Amino acid sequence: MMAVFSMQCLVLRNLAEAFKFPRPLIKILKQICFLFVFLNIECWALNTASASFFEKRAEGWHWYEDALKANKVEEERGQKLNQPSHSLSANPTQVIEDQRKKLEQKLHAAIIEPTQENLIAYILAQRALMDQSQRFSEAWKRVVMMTPSLDETLIHPVDQNARHVYYDEQHKDLQQRIKKLAQEYGLFFFFRKNCPYCHGFAPIVRRFSEKYGWSVLAISLDEGTLPEFPHVKRDNGIATRLQIAHVPALIALHPRTGKLIPLAYGMVSESEIEERADIITKIIPFRAQTEDFKR
Repeated sequence: MMAVFSMQCLVLRNLAEAFKFPRPLIKILKQICFLFVFLNIECWALNTASASFFEKRAEGWHWYEDALKANKVEEERGQKLNQPSHSLSANPTQVIEDQRKKLEQKLHAAIIEPTQENLIAYILAQRALMDQSQRFSEAWKRVVMMTPSLDETLIHPVDQNARHVYYDEQHKDLQQRIKKLAQEYGLFFFFRKNCPYCHGFAPIVRRFSEKYGWSVLAISLDEGTLPEFPHVKRDNGIATRLQIAHVPALIALHPRTGKLIPLAYGMVSESEIEERADIITKIIPFRAQTEDFKR
């Protein structure tokens, strides 16, 4: 536009010299040229702004555009920083270790210098790792759903109603195994008359033995009796052979093989006796006794 104005001034000067215009008239003509150029510039600016606005379509209010652009730039930079620099053939363990180190470095930088740039870098790196963990979790669930043999909830359900059924079945199975154990093993109850825990444990032993049809032989270490077990046997050295150092004690003993199962030392509940019978018969091998025992 300035070039146009200069060209017009030159033409006007030539005309003034040719026709010998008075000086005031030349000054007025220059002002008219300048006004004409100014109006052209304003029209050009308005046309450009209008075209730009309509090209952007409806974007609502634009007063926050700068902040959105700044955030977008920061996110793009964070994505570039978090892009894996390793190849597909890299060691997965080393890749995870590198990710952890980079995240720690960004965290330490944000702690030492909590600038906006450092905080944004750490937040974006943490978000990238969380997204990676989320993808792993979703892939895990898909694989488990497509491969029922890998679904642990089919064996140990987590649904509340299913858990009731599971525990009922487990308890039935336990009761069957304890009843089978009662057919092969005898139950020995060691006690002392002056032991308050023995008096408290005796009713529990009585209920447990009657529930599973288990015959009980009560052995007194001080020749005393208990109301639940009026007919007792005096200790003839069996407590020493079985290494019974604490009372009350409840021991399951196989009469022919001499194998024993320590069900309880001290006063415990009936459910604890059942749980111990379950655990010990599954995990701990029976201790074989070398010497014969006669009931």
